[in-house]
Amino acid sequence: MPGVPSSKACEACRKVKKKCDELQPCSRCLRLSVPCAGSGRQRYKFKNADSNQMKPERTRDIVLTKQVASPTITHVPTNRLAACFINTLGISDIRYDITFYGPFLKDLPRRLGHSAALDAATKALVSSYPYFHGREVPHGVLIHYGKSLRTLRETLNDPAKIQSPDTLCAIYLISICQGWLRKHEKQQVSHGQAIAHLLKIIDVRKWDSGFERDLLITMSVPVIFEGLGNPRIRMPSGFWESIMALIPPGSPPQDENLPRSTTTLLSLSKFPGYLQRPYPYLAEITEAYTRLREDGQRIRSFLDQWVLADPACFSSSVAGQRSRYQAGYTVVTALALLLNALLRALDSSNTTLSQESAFFCEQIIAEAESACNYRPLGAAYVAPCLVVALAVTEGPWQWACIETIFRDYEADSGDLKWREIVMWLRAAFRCHRMGGGTVENNSDVDISALGVPGACCMM
Repeated sequence: MPGVPSSKACEACRKVKKKCDELQPCSRCLRLSVPCAGSGRQRYKFKNADSNQMKPERTRDIVLTKQVASPTITHVPTNRLAACFINTLGISDIRYDITFYGPFLKDLPRRLGHSAALDAATKALVSSYPYFHGREVPHGVLIHYGKSLRTLRETLNDPAKIQSPDTLCAIYLISICQGWLRKHEKQQVSHGQAIAHLLKIIDVRKWDSGFERDLLITMSVPVIFEGLGNPRIRMPSGFWESIMALIPPGSPPQDENLPRSTTTLLSLSKFPGYLQRPYPYLAEITEAYTRLREDGQRIRSFLDQWVLADPACFSSSVAGQRSRYQAGYTVVTALALLLNALLRALDSSNTTLSQESAFFCEQIIAEAESACNYRPLGAAYVAPCLVVALAVTEGPWQWACIETIFRDYEADSGDLKWREIVMWLRAAFRCHRMGGGTVENNSDVDISALGVPGACCMM
C-alpha cells in the first residue's frame, strides 16, 4: 500500500473543495473569518498497489507528525558546528590560522557529537574566534564560554569521562578561549594545573597513534612552559620518557641545509627543575645552553639566506614556512636566554655570558618587530619570549625598548598576567644570586614566598 501525496489544503477548504493557498491562516479562511486548521500539512493517501483488486470503498488520510523526522534532526546541530569549525580551519592567512595551536585540530570535526564537553568547548572557540582581536565581544559569545566551563565541570566529576581524550581536548580549547576573552573574565583561572593533573592520571602508553598522540604531545609543551612560572606543576618520574616513546622518529629532511633543533621534549621538560634548583644541574644546564646557542646560529644563518616574499602575501606557503622558522629561532633564543640568566646567577663575574645575554635580547627585539606583520596568531609566540627578555635584561636602554614592544603585544592577549610572570622570574634569578643556586633553601626568600603568578599561558 504505497502512500500517495494528497492535498495540503486546510480542513475548511478541503471540506468545500475550494482552492487553498496553504498559508497559515489561508486567505479564504481569513476573508471569511472561519477557523483555519491543517493548512500546509502534507497528507498521504494510502492505496492498494494491486490493480486487480477492487478499489477500496474508503481511503485514509494520515497527517505525518514531526516525530517521524526527529532522529535525523538531532544530528543537525553537531553537523552545523563541525561545518563552522572546518570553515575556521580553512583560513590559511598566517595572521588568523588556528592550526598554530596544534596539528591535531584538523581531526577534531569527526570527534564532535560524542562528548558534551568537547562540543561545548568547540562551540565556544568557534563563536569567540571572530572577536579575539580587538573587537567588542557579544554577550552570546560569553554565554557559550560560560556554558563550556559548566559542561567541563560536570564532565570532570564523571570518573568514566575524566580520562577521555575528548575531555583533555576540551580543556585545551577552553584555555585558548580564556586567552582570547581574558579581559572579560572576572576571575583569572589557570587551566595549566588542570591539564597537568589529567596528564598524570591517564595511561599515556595507550595514546600511541593519531589524534590522541598528537593531542598529548601538543599539550605537553604548554605544561612545561607553564611550569616555569608555577612550581606547583610537577610531573611524575618517567612521565616525559613515556611521552618521548610516543614520538615517531623524524624522517630526514629532503634538503640537508634545512636547520633542525636538537632540543628534544625530554630536555625541555627539565627546564622548570633548572629554574627552581639550578646548582645541582649546572653541568646539564651548561650543555643545554651550548646546544641551544648552536641551534640558534644554524637557524639564523638559514633565515639570513631566505629571499623575503611580499609581506602582503600572508596566505602563501612561502610566508608560512618562513614564519615557522622565524618562530623557532625566536623561541630557541628565548630558551637560551633563560639558561644564560641561570648561569650568570651562579657566576656573576662571567663577562662572556653577559655579552651573550645582551645579544640574545637584541635578537628577540629584532624578531618581535619583524613578526609584527603576522599578528595576532602568527606572532603569538612573541609575547612569552618578550617576557623572558624583560625578566633577564639589565640595560636601561634594552629594558625601555622591550617594554615598549611588549606593551604593544599585550593587546593581542587581553589581560594575561605577563607582568606578574616577569616580576616572578626576576625575583627567582635574584634569589639564585643571593642563595648560591637554590631557591628553596635560601634563608631570605624561598619558592613559596615568591608565590605563583597568574595563568602562565606560554602556548
